Amino acid sequence: MRFEISDAELVKIATDELRHFSETRFLNFPRKIVLNFFENDQPIGFVSFDVRWINRNAYITYYLIPEKRGKGLGKAMVLEAIKFAFDTLNMNRITAEVYEYNDASIALLRSVGFELEGVMKKAKYHAGRYHDIHIYGLLRENFGRE
Repeated sequence: MRFEISDAELVKIATDELRHFSETRFLNFPRKIVLNFFENDQPIGFVSFDVRWINRNAYITYYLIPEKRGKGLGKAMVLEAIKFAFDTLNMNRITAEVYEYNDASIALLRSVGFELEGVMKKAKYHAGRYHDIHIYGLLRENFGRE
């Protein structure tokens, strides 16, 4: 047996087997939604969602430029984005994957209501060693708007 590297599958998934796969395998809806944040007309960060429309779940990624950190802006951005995801995108849950060594991100997620749901052991390779990835989740019903 051999293999070739490609950007597309040559074998199609049978319709009755689609229930075993992520919806991203068969839907053409836009999955990535980005909210860019500005201060004084200058971009300072973003929050993006990788959306799974059928399951009403969005994977969150966020970034704030270094010179704006430590002022509560990151938390404000994430809170605004969460409200948007629940109220406008009609998500039921938001999922975050965070590397075990990212203490600031873990603290931010916990501060807005995310709960640790699981750990993927040694799933991230960085700087010559493997690290755990923590999986956090926030359900719409558990989100207390501030």
